[in-house]
Amino acid sequence: MASVAVAERVGAHPLDPLSEEEISRASEIAKAHLGGAETLRFPLVAGLEPAKGAGDGRRRAELIVLDTATGLATEVVADLDAGTVESAVERPDVQAFPLIEEFGRAEAAMREDEGWRAAMRARGISEAEIDGCQIDPWPGGNFGTEWERERRVLKGIAYLRETVEDNGYGRPVEGLVAVVDLVENRVLEIIDEPGGPTPKTALRFDHDHGGAPREDVRPLEIAQAEGPSFTLEGHLLRWQKWQMRVGLHPREGLVLHEIGYWDDAGTDPLAGPGHARNGARPEARLRSICRRASMAEMVVPYGDPGASQYFKNAFDSGEVGGLGRLTNSLELGCDCLGEIRYMDGVVTDERGGARTIKNAICIHEEDFGVLWKHTYRNPETGAPESWVRRSRRLVVSAIATVGNYDYGFYWYFYQDGSWEAEIKATGIVQTAAIADDDPQVTRHKIAPNLAGPIHQHFFSFRLDMEVDGGANTVYEVDTAPLPRGAENPRGNAFTARAEAIASEAEGGRRVNSASARHWRIANDGASNPLGNAPAYALMPGETVDMMAAEDSAVGQRAQFARKQLWVTAYDPSERYPAGDYPNQSEGGEGMPKWTAQGRPLRDADVVLWYTVGMNHVVTPEDWPVAPVHRAGFAMKPWGFFDRNPALDVPMPEHCAHDGGDDGVSDHASRNGHA
Repeated sequence: MASVAVAERVGAHPLDPLSEEEISRASEIAKAHLGGAETLRFPLVAGLEPAKGAGDGRRRAELIVLDTATGLATEVVADLDAGTVESAVERPDVQAFPLIEEFGRAEAAMREDEGWRAAMRARGISEAEIDGCQIDPWPGGNFGTEWERERRVLKGIAYLRETVEDNGYGRPVEGLVAVVDLVENRVLEIIDEPGGPTPKTALRFDHDHGGAPREDVRPLEIAQAEGPSFTLEGHLLRWQKWQMRVGLHPREGLVLHEIGYWDDAGTDPLAGPGHARNGARPEARLRSICRRASMAEMVVPYGDPGASQYFKNAFDSGEVGGLGRLTNSLELGCDCLGEIRYMDGVVTDERGGARTIKNAICIHEEDFGVLWKHTYRNPETGAPESWVRRSRRLVVSAIATVGNYDYGFYWYFYQDGSWEAEIKATGIVQTAAIADDDPQVTRHKIAPNLAGPIHQHFFSFRLDMEVDGGANTVYEVDTAPLPRGAENPRGNAFTARAEAIASEAEGGRRVNSASARHWRIANDGASNPLGNAPAYALMPGETVDMMAAEDSAVGQRAQFARKQLWVTAYDPSERYPAGDYPNQSEGGEGMPKWTAQGRPLRDADVVLWYTVGMNHVVTPEDWPVAPVHRAGFAMKPWGFFDRNPALDVPMPEHCAHDGGDDGVSDHASRNGHA
């Protein structure tokens, strides 16, 4: 095996992302092993995280190496300490996601192709407009054509614009698509079907085209004179009782590791300092909740059958090429507001070096309204007395731009032990040129001769749960009325029924808002002081079913999106629910293969895959730039604590009506209970 001289490495944690030096070193090791051809490129260079219990302290990298002369992908694992290749496996059966370089080459091939230019001219488009048009290359999926099965391709569509600052999406050239071979750098086929007339003008949205600025917006300033309440040491983040590791993965984007909570509930403020509560732990300990949390895959199926639309089913993580490498550099006062701490992200430059994304991750605190409050009337004075605590949350976020859409990924952590994931989708909607009398069945008019196709966004979150340890059971919980009888003589009684998901064969579940369905992840081998199994509950937020048919191309390739929750047994090789290589895949990879194994899930090392779905019926208010659409889910403690863990949050500094010095003991003593 080829070898490269060992470079000194100091202080890297096994879960830390690769540094600039490590990325360059990994690429150098792999390139030397594979012969050093100038046509070798690196779509992916990432730290290879050790499997549970298998870490030996060595730093390893996983790489996808693409030979642009042949389209052949090779998977490489490099030992960065030894400077050697541990494994190299050629994958002629897959298509690695496209390089940024390949998107550029596809655009150039279209501009140079006389057949495509002739098709543009036949639509009355001038040479100057052709030269100045915007071209968007798209992963084309797999619809069974020879090109998709046997070649490495992208599909290109065009938009007219007068200047490079114009919003090209306002003037789509409908029905004209070019299929480009990325190895031969040439147009293979031109699809030219009738489409609506290209709109005459496009609406811009920059500062000169949004109308006169509002004059009644006064400054909103957030100041923390003593700095934030969290600490950041390398990738280790601590905030109040929360602790986790934060990093940017080149494919998944924002990733959290080793989420845990320092539980010091062993001291009861009602009993006074130093008095341990009966059965409670006398000392604080870091309790594990989730070993790894990420948004592992996403897909955006479009519901319009037109020639320029039907193939738009982008897997923005595994097919377009990774949310990490498309992450924005965030700016204070624009993307983040307050007392901010930033983390840079490092990704491959695809040619063997590294590229640093400044301020890729934003960390800050936010006021979040009332945390808890109670007001009661004093029986002695008749006066109302109130106790209130304000909620503060920790925000860890990153934003990625994928073509026309911008996605914000937010993790929120709260003082009551709960945490949430939220996606904020904004940017520019995909568009279609339409005739004046278009029936608007699968698209809706947003401007003259312009429509936005109906579409959906599905985000699959991978949650490697470890609630108080690695042996967990997932229960599906439904609220339901009790049948009339001894337990329900008056017809008003109802209960929450919990049923264990015993095996992967049962692991695909759907949201049911009618029964307030949620899923409880419990450690049945442990017990809180009340005798209950400590648990966290996954609480669904907004979501939707996939509308594409099960036997459709996207329905086969994105089977993970057909149900909201999947539960699998932990396997370090099972990371991406649509498979490792969804680009031009035929479907059936990932989730359907994993769950077909039927592995047992009781008291097991379980992984939850939760899909958040957004349904976007486009309206004129979404044009020319769409306001943020939010969706997500929450993780709530369920017996993880034996009481409200936020009782120790201090009284608001400027609150004038708190009922006592500690806000708890006075109320408790008057009412005779804690």
